[in-house]
Amino acid sequence: MKIGLQTWGSEGDVQPFTALAAGLVKAGHDVTLAITDNVGRDYGELGRKYGYRIITAPLPQPPGEAEVERIWQTIIELGNPIRQAEVVLKYGFDPAVEEMYRAATALCEENDAVIGHFFVYPLRVAAAKRGVPVATVNVVHNCIPTATICPPGFPDLGRWSYPLAWRLVRHAVNRIFLPRVNALRRREGLAPDRDVMLDTWASPRLNLLGVSRAICQRPADWAEQHHVCGFFRAPAVTGTDRLPEGLLDFLSQGPPPVYITFGSMMLKSSSYVRETVGIWIEAVQRAGCRAILQIPYEDLASFQTGESIFKVRRTPYREVFPDCSMIVHHGGAGTTQSALEAGKPMIIVAHVADQFFWGAELERLGCAGKTLGRKGFRAVDLAGGIQSVLAAPEMARNAADLGRQMAMEDGVSEAVKLIEQKLLP
Repeated sequence: MKIGLQTWGSEGDVQPFTALAAGLVKAGHDVTLAITDNVGRDYGELGRKYGYRIITAPLPQPPGEAEVERIWQTIIELGNPIRQAEVVLKYGFDPAVEEMYRAATALCEENDAVIGHFFVYPLRVAAAKRGVPVATVNVVHNCIPTATICPPGFPDLGRWSYPLAWRLVRHAVNRIFLPRVNALRRREGLAPDRDVMLDTWASPRLNLLGVSRAICQRPADWAEQHHVCGFFRAPAVTGTDRLPEGLLDFLSQGPPPVYITFGSMMLKSSSYVRETVGIWIEAVQRAGCRAILQIPYEDLASFQTGESIFKVRRTPYREVFPDCSMIVHHGGAGTTQSALEAGKPMIIVAHVADQFFWGAELERLGCAGKTLGRKGFRAVDLAGGIQSVLAAPEMARNAADLGRQMAMEDGVSEAVKLIEQKLLP
């Protein structure tokens, strides 16, 4: 069968779809993946390697570096995930809606069924207008109302508070999203959605959660279309993801290092990178540990670090994380998955959206230290966090146990099976 997929966002939002696309091709399907990557990454090699077509629905040319940094600092200062989402929509999603809708329309005209990132409402609109079966994919499990999980953007005061919290959060989400969603629906002659979390973000036919069952036990009050599959694991390391020269020697010459990365949350702004890396370096020196710093910057030699720190622009996490003592990262779903699969404890430095939730979840599971926020981020706090995690063998054991459980899951195969059973004609 011919299946179209569409996603939007950072690498953590795209990677589950590249993995699912590869799994669908392996199962014998003809697959096209439409991508709107908010940092302009090229996924062409993956498509060629695993046999699916890629089309892009690009964001318009971004504003200058100074304006990007100003917007980003505004997002960080807001702190609250729902308020952050409004700014992200304004600058990072709204400008691409028409391109995404054109790509969605093409997918619906050319495929037997379509599958979209829960955020990408243009695909739901295109599918409804053309009568094409559609499934959604969630990469985090706190966007489906339930009496057992605290809603996003709300302090966890205990389960007694969840019913009221969900009403308040749904009201806030509807205020931000519904006018956008329904403007497109009305333009295309469709009835308006009434609730974003219930109507827009989850297909009534099939909603796949790319989350490990070791983390998310399916709530009994979820509707039957919601299925927890397991993380969508990439099938293999790509040919461009080779270990940087000298890294193997560094790993062999001392105790396992701490790996620090903020992934796609690291701006390309020189001043921002230098400020952030400066905090990392001071924290590592305070903690007295070895470290690998992932710095998306051409002139790595300009960062003075000493022999206890190894600098990389990018590494294949699957190859490197198992040789590290712990991972410090931004709390994206993809990096979280990679760290858990490697069985490593963590510290989350949450920047936006679901990253705060992932931090809380990992703390609940006993495999991460106290979550830090990018707002007010200080070296002394990160150093203390690193020291506390390295001195807590129970965190390492808990992370290793979770990694073993996840190794027995195959989220992509489970998702493919559900797609074939419940979505395809």
